[in-house]
Amino acid sequence: MLNKFSQKDLNGLSLIFGSIFSFIPFLIQLVKNDIPKEGEHIFTFLANQIILNGNISILNAVFSIIGSTLIAYGVYALLNNIKKNDYDILMNFGLFLFLLSTIGFIISWSQDFIIIWGEANSAPSHVMIEFSLIFGFGIMHWLGISTYAFSLSRIKFLNIIFLNALTIISLINILLIIYTLFTLDPYSASSINLLYTGLMIGNFIFYIFCILAGVKILPTK
Repeated sequence: MLNKFSQKDLNGLSLIFGSIFSFIPFLIQLVKNDIPKEGEHIFTFLANQIILNGNISILNAVFSIIGSTLIAYGVYALLNNIKKNDYDILMNFGLFLFLLSTIGFIISWSQDFIIIWGEANSAPSHVMIEFSLIFGFGIMHWLGISTYAFSLSRIKFLNIIFLNALTIISLINILLIIYTLFTLDPYSASSINLLYTGLMIGNFIFYIFCILAGVKILPTK
């Protein structure tokens, strides 16, 4: 069984299952988490949500870490399945940024463990650290995805319109992160609404990309 398991099998399955693992906490947060009221301290509210959800918050962090790790490997291994004459320096640059941002995100999600196990008074500070890491590495993350998707569109790896849409939403998310960095009001939930919407749409499209890429790369039996 394992002898018949190829590099392409591992590559495709990593992208598919990585997307599934990542989508679970994405969906849970959409359904389960409340929205802070206007005037309420955003980071204190989010810290309380993480603490109140307890084991669910731990599972969300674990699934996010596993999912992002699998996707990172899948995106990295995808380069080995691209023909040499289709290889692109821009794709390599995008891959580097994406892998670097994945490390940053794993560190940020690990803050949830500290929030749950640590002192409640320090929880909002750890949420702010988590947000800071997501903002900082998020710029690299979406820049990496945009350049990677653009490179794949040039070789028509998947539907060009879909890849261009992923490229555009990734670039928009970079602008939204930068805009939110300068306009964020810790006591105004509306100041992160645009960014939240952009990240939600971007992540959803990216998970679809990973599944489509994984299915395409799997060898036909």
